[in-house]
Amino acid sequence: MLQPSHADNIFHYALLLLTACLVVVAEPWVASAQDAPQIAGIWRGNSVCAVPNSPCRSEMNVYRFSEMPGKPNRFSCTASKIVDGKEIVMGSGEWTYDSSTHLLQTVTAAPMIRLTLDHDSLDGALTLPDGTIYRRIHLKKSRD
Repeated sequence: MLQPSHADNIFHYALLLLTACLVVVAEPWVASAQDAPQIAGIWRGNSVCAVPNSPCRSEMNVYRFSEMPGKPNRFSCTASKIVDGKEIVMGSGEWTYDSSTHLLQTVTAAPMIRLTLDHDSLDGALTLPDGTIYRRIHLKKSRD
């Protein structure tokens, strides 16, 4: 019976090591690719004022996220509030997503909105430049 040569063993172990390295390097990209479709879509919920005696009013919200072509982990978002049963657009902008922390946040820093993704929920806050949490935001992925 023929025994594999020493060179064949080295080649086999090198191939296994290369495969393991590719899996480790590709893993963050795979997680990001899996989360992107989960973020894109319509999210509904509320934002609750966190600063008493401020002009802030708690409200029902709709956030619409869409992937930005050619920009991995970047999303366009249009945020609305519900007034008398109608959506009133508050603004839109670019957001980034970090798959390692599940953190979705606005690109602009004033004010900063940070939301943590947990399956079909986004929870977080709108924070003012001085670090004050102005609103607590709770959203659920919509089925429509």
